[in-house]
Amino acid sequence: MTKNESCSDILVRLTDLCKSFDGEDVLKNINLYIKDKTFVTLLGPSGCGKTTILRLIGGFESPTSGDIYFGNTKVNDVPPHKRPVNTVFQKYALFPHLNVYENVAFGLRIKKTPQKEIDEKVKKMLAMVDLKGYEKRPVAKLSGGQQQRVAIARALVNMPKLLLLDEPLGALDLKLRKDMQLELKMIQQQANITFIYVTHDQEEALTMSDVIVVMKSGTIQQIGTPESIYNEPANAFVADFIGEANIFNAVMDEDYKVKVCGGTIDCVDKRPDGDRLVDLVIRPEDIEVTSPEKGILTGLVTSSMFKGVHYEMNVDCGGYTWLIHSTVTASVGETIGMYVTPENTHIMKRMFPTESNVIASSVSSVDEESFSFEIEDHKYTLPLSVLGCDPKDILEGSRISVEFSPYDMEIVPEDEGDFNGFLDSVIWKNKYNEMIVITDERRYLIETLNDEQVSTDVGIRISPEKINVKLLADKNSDESEGEKN
Repeated sequence: MTKNESCSDILVRLTDLCKSFDGEDVLKNINLYIKDKTFVTLLGPSGCGKTTILRLIGGFESPTSGDIYFGNTKVNDVPPHKRPVNTVFQKYALFPHLNVYENVAFGLRIKKTPQKEIDEKVKKMLAMVDLKGYEKRPVAKLSGGQQQRVAIARALVNMPKLLLLDEPLGALDLKLRKDMQLELKMIQQQANITFIYVTHDQEEALTMSDVIVVMKSGTIQQIGTPESIYNEPANAFVADFIGEANIFNAVMDEDYKVKVCGGTIDCVDKRPDGDRLVDLVIRPEDIEVTSPEKGILTGLVTSSMFKGVHYEMNVDCGGYTWLIHSTVTASVGETIGMYVTPENTHIMKRMFPTESNVIASSVSSVDEESFSFEIEDHKYTLPLSVLGCDPKDILEGSRISVEFSPYDMEIVPEDEGDFNGFLDSVIWKNKYNEMIVITDERRYLIETLNDEQVSTDVGIRISPEKINVKLLADKNSDESEGEKN
């Protein structure tokens, strides 16, 4: 499934695929191999590029750069009707004036297929989607789930090598959507063809898929089986997006031991790339509730709710709210121990490797009492006294280091910010939302209790009194201590 994989049964291959709309990059160097006869799900938040990939494979869009192959044949310029592909959209686009039979038979009639063959294929497809006996039923009189099955039968009747499904369950109610998840997987196995399915619903992805492709901001974050994605997420974004998880900023001073919430937990991982600052992931079901003296950590139960097969508890530990799923319950206000085996911890590199925002800038103007500098073309003015040095040493053009805490940054509407950026990720860290905002120049870390929609443009405001500045020795230095793109 990766760029370097070599496999004779690969049906679709995307190499260095990029797509831009009006100068904005929607897909960035996508490399993906899709095996024949598999159920592959493209999973990610709105705006991550998953539907764009589907449209490129289907031929409804052309790539800005990169290539699309079916087998060994490049299909960049092949129109949709000449590709061995059919598509099922969220809006099924059935013909309301035709009955079920004629909707399914439509594509065959366009190809001038003999009537006997049409009868055989339509009956076979309707039996596969459990609509036998509905041939003469008007589609307007069908339920949402039945209409969806008609759309699938119509797409499959021409026996394409590949079926593309763009959030086809989005219009259904919860119970019907769950039923159709199982039916779709069964249909894919019976038809024995490749399904590429687009969704932002992680439960759908875990239920149906052979392979999940997790996407964010036009890039692939991880490719794997549902089990590997859930148990071994590549980063905090994947861990947060797939299932429920406790995600913490943690510290590893040595391999196989991680410090969090005032305690030390044994783990099976080394420090990633030798980094001391890491992300720690522990799934709620992997935390054992014990007596306080037997726990690695202790916490105060703040809520407990019976969920049928387990109790869901929120536990305050070290100022963080831990989520626990356990068959053992505890009362609100009770202090409990929490034990986690090394195998149930997962260590990852932090998506933002430092704990503060530090950038290099230059003094743009100076007078007897204050100096000014710019961050992202926004001018900030501070008193000379904050530099703690002789004012005579401060000249226009002097290089300075500018530092501000992620807690001291505020997300605001675009027209109210000091400068603007693209909200690349929002991850709940059991105490606050960790946000990463990308501008043309660099990346910024923001930690806040507020929540925002990922993949949107936002404004950033920084209070000048929260900014720490120091004079750099080399005024000509171009070195930046910040996170550049």
